[in-house]
Amino acid sequence: MALNSLSEKLINFGFTKEEAEVYVFLSSMGPSPARVVSRRFDVNRMRAYRTLKSLEDKGLVERVIGRPMRFVANPLQEALGRYIDGFRERLTLLEAREEEIVEDWTRISEATSEQAEEPRFRIFEGRQQIYELLIQMFERARGEVCIVTTKRDLYRLSLMGIDDRLRAAHNEGISVRVLTQVEGPDFAEMESFRDFANIRHVPLPTPVRFVTIDERETLTTTSMEDTMSLTTHEDAGLWTNAPSYNSAMKIFFDALWKLATKASVIMEAFQTGITPQEIKTDQDFQETFLSMITKSRKSVNIMTSKISDLPFTMEEIKGDIGERADVRIITHLDLDGLRDTDEFFKEADVKHSLSPFDLQLLLVDEKEALMNIPSLQRLDRAVWSNLDPYVDTLMRVFEDYWTQGEPADNIISRLTSQRDYLKNLNEVKTAMELTGWQVKSAGVLNGQSGVEHTFNLLASNPRDPEHVLAIDVLLEDTAFNHIIRLGARKMDLKPQTLILVSRKRFGKQEAELAQLYGIELVYNENAENLAKQITRTLWPKVLR
Repeated sequence: MALNSLSEKLINFGFTKEEAEVYVFLSSMGPSPARVVSRRFDVNRMRAYRTLKSLEDKGLVERVIGRPMRFVANPLQEALGRYIDGFRERLTLLEAREEEIVEDWTRISEATSEQAEEPRFRIFEGRQQIYELLIQMFERARGEVCIVTTKRDLYRLSLMGIDDRLRAAHNEGISVRVLTQVEGPDFAEMESFRDFANIRHVPLPTPVRFVTIDERETLTTTSMEDTMSLTTHEDAGLWTNAPSYNSAMKIFFDALWKLATKASVIMEAFQTGITPQEIKTDQDFQETFLSMITKSRKSVNIMTSKISDLPFTMEEIKGDIGERADVRIITHLDLDGLRDTDEFFKEADVKHSLSPFDLQLLLVDEKEALMNIPSLQRLDRAVWSNLDPYVDTLMRVFEDYWTQGEPADNIISRLTSQRDYLKNLNEVKTAMELTGWQVKSAGVLNGQSGVEHTFNLLASNPRDPEHVLAIDVLLEDTAFNHIIRLGARKMDLKPQTLILVSRKRFGKQEAELAQLYGIELVYNENAENLAKQITRTLWPKVLR
């Protein structure tokens, strides 16, 4: 423990971690060769030599000539004395050269003073440095100060008295505009700014700050710990006077400003209980979804690509929906989601969208909207708004889909039949296997192009195991489209036989198209008869 404590103190004194550990090791173990040091700290010998050489250059260790060469630590008091003396020598040298460097700089500065100033970029770290820079920037302001920051940062600026600097700038005729989080209940964070600054509300999902002065200089925060600490080092920013950058940031600020809501409107809305109109990104889709339906009075309209994509089941939310609110859901129904759909029929009017969509949309009372794109969940963002034009537009989108949608009862009936037919297909598989056929569900064939093609069933007869029957079932799609797709796959799978099975009779044009593509068509409601058609009628024809 004492050795570890000594190592830590040496590190604080200016040693590197490796130097401190090696010096303590040599002090306790006595003269040691580099290979022992290497083995002790599990590093290669070259790295051990570099550390020992560094200690030797600083006068902390000495070499003991012999075979092998060993290194011995000098007494600590003597070693630290040499270490400090080295710093003194460097400081003396720097002081001696200071005047010379300043003179050279003055000559260069005078020679270039008439030239255009080059853009400068500087990194500032630590909250105290950042705030000192802001004070200097505010003092240099001549026309306008534009600030984007968090409400906590405003409070910290007040505690540091920096708001007084801005107030003085305002009294000199300088415009002060602030974009921040205007949130109740008491709006204390902005209290000291309200009498001189024009404040608007902007949602800030992450701590951010940028300040631009007269389009001449800008401070942009690169990382900011948003606690009330006034001394944290977790506050860093980039300052620049580059004209192009300052102009771009001013344009960005003005764009945000146009979209932002006045602080007075937010505060009045909070006092009256009326939500101001705005648009914002939302990180918690589930929480906002639940909050919205809880406030519903007249209508709840939902668009979702799949019922299973909704953040809650109907059982979980039916008690939260307003008693008189009509619930409409437009979604794309398929066999996979059939089981998830049943519980919604008792509480909602459900329609099937003929075309799938990658969207979740909630509209409540035609007053507020929440939109999310499931495939972009990695961005962790949804968009909420109660802006009338925005909500009206999304309501028109919903109504268009609703008008074109098919009543869910109709599609559910067909899907149920398809599910039963797929069950029959499993019976077909069993019936064929009983006669010696080898049958695989959801089988995959590799095409000549290397593409994998999946079919509902793959069947082969022991008499000719190399020849495979690839069987697909016609479900919701039209036979015409399915035959065309199978034709394209057959070109990649020659000489395999492709079969399309249906629960209803194929039309004349469909039969002609299938013959053109070389696709076999089979229809029958009964699984056993279907198996017989394939094994007794179709198979011999294929062999011929």
